[in-house]
Amino acid sequence: MMRAIAALTLLIATLLTAHFAFAQDQRNEEPTLAEEIAGVAKEYRHRLQFDGQTFSGPGWDRLVEEGIAAQFFLIGEEHGIAENPKLVAQLFTALKNTGYSKLAIEISPAMAKTLDTAILNGGLEGLRSLFGQPGGEPAFFGMAEEAEMLATVRAAVARDTQAFWGLDYEVAGDRTLLRILASKPKPDAAGKALASLQAASEQAWTQYRDTGGPQFIFSFSGDPELVRAVTTAWPDRDEESDWILHTLEETLEINRLWINGQGWESNRRRAALIRSNFLRYWKQAQHERPAPKIMAKFGSNHVVRGRNMTQTFDLGSLLPELAEFEGGSSFAVMVVPGNDSLTAVLNPSTWTFAPDKPKDGYNRKIEPITQAAFANDFTLIDLAPLRGVLASREKLANPELLKVVYGFDMLLVMSGSTAASEFQHH
Repeated sequence: MMRAIAALTLLIATLLTAHFAFAQDQRNEEPTLAEEIAGVAKEYRHRLQFDGQTFSGPGWDRLVEEGIAAQFFLIGEEHGIAENPKLVAQLFTALKNTGYSKLAIEISPAMAKTLDTAILNGGLEGLRSLFGQPGGEPAFFGMAEEAEMLATVRAAVARDTQAFWGLDYEVAGDRTLLRILASKPKPDAAGKALASLQAASEQAWTQYRDTGGPQFIFSFSGDPELVRAVTTAWPDRDEESDWILHTLEETLEINRLWINGQGWESNRRRAALIRSNFLRYWKQAQHERPAPKIMAKFGSNHVVRGRNMTQTFDLGSLLPELAEFEGGSSFAVMVVPGNDSLTAVLNPSTWTFAPDKPKDGYNRKIEPITQAAFANDFTLIDLAPLRGVLASREKLANPELLKVVYGFDMLLVMSGSTAASEFQHH
């Protein structure tokens, strides 16, 4: 009897061992989350071809299709890729007859109007002349491909319509904005306050020019109280002046928070400014019927849906909700450089751009997706199918990957993309 029990015990142990060994083998054969994401991404990728002049192929067709269907077309990028503004220019031109008449960009409202007027009156040469003035070159648009994109978009829009909506603060164009304010009729007290503000701006830029120290750039070193003094002394200011003063004050406050180590609050306040600027434009455009379609080109962090990479809620949270409220939809694509790519990086000490390796680090964090890209072409990847892969395994994914998959509709990997070049001007 004892011998039979011992034999039975041995049999059960052998079966259990075999079962667990088989289960372990099965687990070892299961693909990792990264492998599964890459596999699904390859199933839903589209080739986007570019011959140096024109985009084509299934990826191009898909972008146009999505643009036609959307009220808002959001393009989130890593700045400095030469091919991305070329893509935006071609997309805007292709979609203009479907209702697109505005390009929202990462500069202030007043600077956007100034760019619009310069191009309208003189094309690229008008832009070159503007950039030759002190403070005439806004951040990001001193790259040749970006300037050419602005000229192409402006040409696609009716002359009596402003093509650009500037939604951001103003990093480098305070002198241009102050010149606009100086040209306006105003009370004597406001004129004196404005003169003090202009003097502080000039002094800061002189220090920057003499030292190359970016900490002296006025938008980072200026005192917002100087702006508030102008605002207080000018109670009956016109709408444009009001918007400029608000922009200047918010710029100085946002950057002061950053310098004082309050990074989250700085990002939150900047995101709030971007959203409020959009809504201000949108309210002004309500007389247009049908409502204009908007293409927005910003750094990816600003247009991702939901809470973004700086843990704030930016334009990418507002526009999908607004589109649904208006009975439409939005579409968001993230653009990243691929393998063997370079981007133009700003040297803040000289305010010039130079080729360098991509700096934003997106590719490392979303590598399971980017490794599905074609080696010899640009690749558009549909992200919706990846959400099913992540649904039960989110704890295994890094937060950045989750934000991209849930926050964008597609990912565009520009393998072999090149760095934008300097837009030459005096």
